[in-house]
Amino acid sequence: MEWPHSILPVAPLKRLLLSCTAATLAACGGGEGGVSGGGQDPDPVVVDLPIAYIQRALPRDDEGELEAPEPFARDDFAPGARLFLKERATDSALTVNITDRAFGEGAEYDVRDLSAHPNGERLLFALRAPELEDVDEDEQPSWNIWEYNLELDSLRRVIESDIVAEQADDINPRYLPDGRIVFSSTRQVRSRAILLDDNKPQYAAQSESGDGPAFVLHSMNSDGTDIRQLTYNQSHDWEPLLLEDGRLLYTRADNYRNNRISYYTMRPDGTDARLHYGYHTRLGDETPWLFNPELLPDGRLVGIYKPRDTMLGGDMVAINHTDYVEDNRALTSSEEETSLAEDAALDTLTVLPVMIDGSISRHGEFSALTPLYDGTNRLLVSWSQCRLLDPVEPENPDSENRTVPCTEDNLARELEAAPPVYGLWIYNLDDNTQQPVIVPAEDVYYTDIVTLEPRAPADYRPPTTDPDLAAEGLGVLHIRSVYDIDGVDSTSAGIENLRDPAQFNASERPARFLRLVKAVSEPPDEILNVPGSAFGISSAQRFKEVLGYVPVEPDGSVKTLVPADVAFTLSVLDGNGRRISPRHQHWLQLRPGETFECQGCHDGDTQIPHGRLNAGPETINTGAETTGAPFANTDPALFADMGETMAEVYARIAGIRRPNVNIEYTDDWTDPDVREPDESFAWRYEDLAAAPEAIPTTEACLEAWNAQCRIVINYPQHIQPLWNKPRIELRDDGSVLADNTCTGCHSPLDLDGLVQIPAGQLDLSASENNTPHLTSYRQLLATRFEQEVVDGVLQDILIESGEYEVDEDGELILDAEGNPIPILVRVPVGRPMSPAGAWASARFFNALNNFAPEEQTFDHRGLLNASEQKLLTEWLDIGAQYYNNPFDVPD
Repeated sequence: MEWPHSILPVAPLKRLLLSCTAATLAACGGGEGGVSGGGQDPDPVVVDLPIAYIQRALPRDDEGELEAPEPFARDDFAPGARLFLKERATDSALTVNITDRAFGEGAEYDVRDLSAHPNGERLLFALRAPELEDVDEDEQPSWNIWEYNLELDSLRRVIESDIVAEQADDINPRYLPDGRIVFSSTRQVRSRAILLDDNKPQYAAQSESGDGPAFVLHSMNSDGTDIRQLTYNQSHDWEPLLLEDGRLLYTRADNYRNNRISYYTMRPDGTDARLHYGYHTRLGDETPWLFNPELLPDGRLVGIYKPRDTMLGGDMVAINHTDYVEDNRALTSSEEETSLAEDAALDTLTVLPVMIDGSISRHGEFSALTPLYDGTNRLLVSWSQCRLLDPVEPENPDSENRTVPCTEDNLARELEAAPPVYGLWIYNLDDNTQQPVIVPAEDVYYTDIVTLEPRAPADYRPPTTDPDLAAEGLGVLHIRSVYDIDGVDSTSAGIENLRDPAQFNASERPARFLRLVKAVSEPPDEILNVPGSAFGISSAQRFKEVLGYVPVEPDGSVKTLVPADVAFTLSVLDGNGRRISPRHQHWLQLRPGETFECQGCHDGDTQIPHGRLNAGPETINTGAETTGAPFANTDPALFADMGETMAEVYARIAGIRRPNVNIEYTDDWTDPDVREPDESFAWRYEDLAAAPEAIPTTEACLEAWNAQCRIVINYPQHIQPLWNKPRIELRDDGSVLADNTCTGCHSPLDLDGLVQIPAGQLDLSASENNTPHLTSYRQLLATRFEQEVVDGVLQDILIESGEYEVDEDGELILDAEGNPIPILVRVPVGRPMSPAGAWASARFFNALNNFAPEEQTFDHRGLLNASEQKLLTEWLDIGAQYYNNPFDVPD
């Protein structure tokens, strides 16, 4: 594949200005929608600084009808766009086409995502080369990051190597204060490396929304080297924007059982990634969104506000994201105040209303904007006036139309809207006046505008990570208390009492362990075409892996090591290892060496802010009251510093807890002089006593946990062996007293090979059926039907439904004796397990651990040990998938 050189020097702009004459203005210009001119004196009314903009033709479908661009189409290719530079913001200023020089005049390339350096001397943008003929889609050019240097008048692709540049789509570039560039990309460089560590091929993980590979944030040096992945969302992260305090604000799609788009923030190295704004009000496809956000000088976000997929242009709206966490909720507002606030955080910037509900907008519409940072409170905007189509011959519907303005009289005639006619304008927010920069023209559309003016750079935020933990590929998660639910103590006793060993023992505390659960990157079809049946009875939770378990301290706090650079979530467990918290359906991440702290848990339906440090209620776990003394009635060796949680105390003295693939408990807190410490216990995979291959983790992880440890549970390999495992009860002389193997009773054949009704109408055999799943899996999780043996054949019981067969006219169908023919139906039997989790499968576990002679015919107690039940519990809690490694699915 041939590519242009990465550096394209051309004649300096000043030289071009001097060489232009009246006869060559068109050649030196190129702003296809406006008028170009020579180097006249600056107009004092306008802006005496260079501007750049992306211009394209109005988007139309195959029939030539105007259509809105695809919303959030991150890798969409719409050839014909051009990037222009103007000497200053006036229509008569010289216009230079920047991007034609990359591929040649008339080339069908595309350009997007324009941004300027704070010094006003450079531009970044995404550029995609023209399509190649007779080439498959996966071999077409990708989106690349390019830079234009105004002083040198040079154009270069930031990543020089063709091979590296074409490995993925790169969009949304921005300059960082340390000289690096942040951008959104499908590269997933670190995620690909981790896939190799997991013995999987490298690939770009597919987005949960099903629209191709996930775009996530990366950074690189200004020369395109040292590419680093910053975010690990399983859907998309895009549109990074540098805030004045040095944080990055970006747009995130939360598609883990959600359909939400909101703003997150993080440090430029990817640490401290937190929800920032709009999770509850920026949801659903019908909700308007702020497109191409920028920062106003006062710190508010500003952009084009419109529905996601119905309009070409929209309104100009600013969002006060600093003082608000939702459109209708300030940082400290109450629920009552929220209900009254409506869209208090939103401020439309136009004095005349712009309609975004699909009706004709009398005062026009905007397609792009950028603030000026010269203290004048002005914007550079792309605006189209409102026009209507007026038939020249009203009686002839096929006659040509003329355009007329949207006056009251014309609107009253209910004329059809005419296509927009965009120009560039200076919009003064102080007096709401507009002045033209590029005169409007037919079939022209502006999508990006920037000014090349020096402005104060954002603060630089240096990394604050632990190099030793980073070397191990680990970060630290600190939860102040899992009992803190939106600032409310969820315990009945109060955590200050619950943490006291003299008042409560471990078995009386609701939360005992934390389970860390990792997302599994799903491959594209060209790597592996995963059938839907691989997920099992429900695909809601997709594939999951368990990273490990840690104890919850008596005050509900947790401080644990977590593998860095993976998308993970967590569950709170009871003393039986069963999830008692709702599934945390948001992906968390830690960068190497990062310590991330959160206050507690939250109700997914509440409007109370969560994740943002300066929002929401105060923590309920204020920690130790003094320095140098232990918590009440705890081991004196674990002395606290004021404000520390119990997890912080333990980590400071004994070391940060490392997860374990097993569940193990030791009472580290009770002072033996107060009472006997609680009994230790462990549920280990080694105690499964099934075939060694049934253990769902590696031998190395059984010995010592590390960042690469995974628990991968596939039903055929890891759960079915529990039912097949011989469970023989012997007499003292060694003879068989009872064979309690699960498949001995729960099978359609007895030990002598004779047909029988499976015990409890539950068949746990590994037999095949007309589904892609083993019989036992379907019997446990799908609706099954009561059976009986008829003439040595096992078949479903049929009973009369109370209804009768009728013909197409609704008349009863009679048998040979003249009697109505009853409709027979099968008798359903309730499923003993649920993919909702172990607690939702209480019927199964109750049968294992309790015996009621009046209701049960067989005592199952003791047949499956605690370690075996732990395996079942974690498998159910993560979704009861049939497979959790897509590469284990048979062809």
